[in-house]
Amino acid sequence: MNMKRNIVGVGMLLLFAAVLWSCSDSSDNNPEQDLSLEQSLVAKTNTLSGAVTDISNSNGFDIITMDDSSSTKSGEEGEENDDPRFSLSITLDDIKGLYDYTPSVNEETSETKFGHQKVFEKTKDTTLFILRLPKEKATNPWALYSNEEGDAELTNDFVITTTEYNYAYAGGFKFDYLLNSEIAVEGEPAGALYVDWSISENLHFDYMSKYSFTDNYSVGVEFQFGDMISYQYHLDEGEDVLFKEKVEIVKVEGSDSKELEYTLAIGNIEIVKNSQSEGYQVYRDGVLEEGAVVEVVTETGETDEAAVVFCRKGLDLKITFADESTVVLSELLGEGTLDKMNEIFSSMYDMNFVKHLVDKVAREVYYTNQNSATETE
Repeated sequence: MNMKRNIVGVGMLLLFAAVLWSCSDSSDNNPEQDLSLEQSLVAKTNTLSGAVTDISNSNGFDIITMDDSSSTKSGEEGEENDDPRFSLSITLDDIKGLYDYTPSVNEETSETKFGHQKVFEKTKDTTLFILRLPKEKATNPWALYSNEEGDAELTNDFVITTTEYNYAYAGGFKFDYLLNSEIAVEGEPAGALYVDWSISENLHFDYMSKYSFTDNYSVGVEFQFGDMISYQYHLDEGEDVLFKEKVEIVKVEGSDSKELEYTLAIGNIEIVKNSQSEGYQVYRDGVLEEGAVVEVVTETGETDEAAVVFCRKGLDLKITFADESTVVLSELLGEGTLDKMNEIFSSMYDMNFVKHLVDKVAREVYYTNQNSATETE
């Protein structure tokens, strides 16, 4: 009797486990399988909006969106060097070392220095290019080389550690640039920045930049101009794509016509249009959603690349679903989200953080090292 009761008990336990596994498999492992396209799009845009909010509240956001409205003042020393393609060739080996912001350094002790670089002192040998300066100066680099009341009391709590650097421009069109830096603020990581761009002698242009935040988010842009013109913007969480928008324009060989390929992805939902299609098509997990209709409702872009992309506010999309319900994509994201996306992506090219801080100090360090080497010969 006890054996029979045990067998029945085991059987009930296995049955319960099977039912539980079945429920888990159909819901937890496939949470979107019963959602309509509209419900799925709402869920994906909510995730994207949350990511944009998190990013906009981070130190990394302040770094990549640094405003340069106050960066140029008439007659300031060194303004000519703000040209992003100032003729020069610098490698990491030319500028390696740890450099501390030291406003107490005066002209008498800085005879071997040039211009702005009087405020930085090399304090340690290292194979990297490391800058330590106050966050108040780092976020206002146009004030970095001016003496202000209270500068002596500032703490060098903003650290830029550059592991790769190359700047090569000798005039004309050819240009090559590489930057790989990690940033820390007040002892806490604030993210990592990677920039790689080049211009060839035949004016082919390739540019990409990526900023990796500390909470697993990253944003990036890629531009290419040559035989093919392309723009790409993306916002990811780890390996997962939260948002991606890409435009490719390719000249048809042997003719003056061009072919267009456009893709906007929010999570696993893609909106696609090309020269062969009559309109936009919507795919979910790679499967065409037959009942969805997409139309452009606004075109307000002020720059060439912005005129054809949603994330730069160049266009907006209205989606009509199979049940005749409609949404406008910018409204679905929520108030202010698209404005923040536009600010992020527009800032990822020719960033003021790079131009007015890292590159400028790199040039001054290079000139100082070159001058010191000449004097010791």
